[in-house]
Order: sequence, then structure tokens, then C-alpha cells
Amino acid sequence: MPITRTYLAKRILLLFLVAFGVLIISFIITRVIPARPELLWVGIHARAEQIERARKELHLDEPIHIQLYYYLADFFRGNWGVSWRTRQPVILDIITSLPATLELTITAFILAFIIGVILGLIAAINYGKVIDKVISVFSIIAASIPVFWLGLVLQTIFSIWYPILPGGMRVDPSLVIGTGFKPITNFYILDSLIQLNFPVLLDVLKRMILPVITLMMYPLGLTIRMTRSMAIESLQEIYVKALEVWGLPRSKMLYKYVLKNVIAPVIASLGLSFGYTITGALMVELIFVYPGIGYYVGMALLSFDYPAILGGIVFVAIIYSLVNLVVDIIHAWIDPRVKF
Repeated sequence: MPITRTYLAKRILLLFLVAFGVLIISFIITRVIPARPELLWVGIHARAEQIERARKELHLDEPIHIQLYYYLADFFRGNWGVSWRTRQPVILDIITSLPATLELTITAFILAFIIGVILGLIAAINYGKVIDKVISVFSIIAASIPVFWLGLVLQTIFSIWYPILPGGMRVDPSLVIGTGFKPITNFYILDSLIQLNFPVLLDVLKRMILPVITLMMYPLGLTIRMTRSMAIESLQEIYVKALEVWGLPRSKMLYKYVLKNVIAPVIASLGLSFGYTITGALMVELIFVYPGIGYYVGMALLSFDYPAILGGIVFVAIIYSLVNLVVDIIHAWIDPRVKF
């Protein structure tokens, strides 16, 4: 069923309301935390008069509602503030960090979707057999395992005990200098392909393996469980059994009839899991020193960098709402039974 303009308008309005609500709540929380963020602006060795001047410049000496007024006035003019840690505009820091996170999360989501659907179908076809039980147990473990624990374990095993994979960073700085690599889009895979810089491409891919495996576990487990349950249900349908009796090839039956019933709910569930994956990305990027949005917000939290914290959280809320909107549109396009 086509998506109406009224539905789109409502969802876009809801997107702005969610972002605004997240902004207000985050602002209040950052202001009630006992800290002295003005020291980040002037330095810990600043004199008392410099600290006091910094408090006035940053409006920290004002009541919280006045601080909120100043922040919102700047925010709606497109000025998200200046990071007290990097001394760069927050929006510029976010735009610079975003490609790294997108490269990581998109890769993890694509792999989780492809592998999850294949394993889920294999489990459904072999329902009740040993392979079904093994895949089911693996899906439960994958969906339940904490990303920070898995990331530390993988880093310890494959980067410290058996150093076969890099344990951090996005690319080797010495390799960047040696090969003359220059980021164009900040998507390093794309940039290295554009410049035909294969040593950098190989290094970037190697450094993505551990964080991608860590990040993909939850959506992978969710995809396997959703695909398995939906495929088992579809295989029990009368028309599917009739097609099997009539001699329709198993591969064609799975592709043309079973898979179509599975894809839509799996995509919807992946969209809903995106928020968890973004939260996981924060911890994964901190563990692997991967300079994306998660690492940026994590460092801002550790240093009480209010503008960076607020900008990062609001940006993630907007992205999360947009992803859910896109997922709903794709869901409606795939499954005509969905109504808006």
C-alpha cells in the first residue's frame, strides 16, 4: 500500500519531537552532574579569574533554564556549539566522525543480515535436527553476549595472545604517510579504492574485522531467530506443502515463497535493533580506539564536554528515527499488507 503524505508528515514531526525531547533531557542531565567543565576550556592550571571568566563565557554561572535558552537559541540557528575538548565546531566533529561509524555499522548490518538469513533458513529446513539446535543455541548466545565483553575478549585473543589482527585504530598512520593516502570522503574503503591504494585498503579491512564481528553479533542472533521462526511458519502453510507435493524444486520454493514472507519482518526487526547497535558502537569504538561517533561521544562523556555530548546524542537520536522511518517504508514496499 502506498505511503501517504499525511503519514510521512506525522513521522517527520515525530522525528523532530523525539530529537527535541532527547535534547532537553540530555541537557538537564549534563547540567546536574557535579563537575567543573570550565576547567576543560581554560586548563587545570588556569588562575581563578580565568576560570570565573570562562564560566561567564559558557553561561555556567546562569540558572539552568537560562543556559537552556542560550543553547536552544544557538542550536536552532545551526550552531551546535564548540567542543571544549577539540576546540572545533561540534557539527564539524560529527561530520568528520560519522563516516567511520557508518562504515562499521553498515558492514556489520549487511553481514548480519546475509549470514543471519542463510543460517535461519538452514535451521528451519532442518527443524528438530542437530544443525537446527546448534544454530539456535548460537543465535541465543549471539543476541545475549555483551558487546564490551566480546570486544575485549577478541582483542585479547587475536591482538595480544596471538597477534594476527590489529587491535585498534582505523588505519596505520605510518602506512598513510608512506603511501601518501589522503581521505576524500572519510570512508576509507571507498577512498583507498578511488586512489587504488591497496596497502591502505588491506590495512583498513584488517582493522575492521574485530570491531565488525563484535558489533554484528546482536543483529546476527536476532536475524537468525526471526528468520528461523518465520520460515518454519511459512513451511507449514498449506500452499507451500502443496507446492512441495507437486514437485516444485526446494530452492525455488524457498526463494519465491518462503523468503518473501521472511524478509519484511526481519528488516523491521533489524531497524528496531539499530538503536542497540549504535549504543554498542560507542563501546566498541572506545575499545578498539576507532574514531567514529561512538568514540567521539565517549571521549566527550569522559571529559564532561557538554556541547559535544549534546550534539552527539541528538545526532544519534535523529539518525535512529530516520532509520526507523526508512525501515517502515521498506517494510510497506515489500509487504503490501502493511497499512499506514
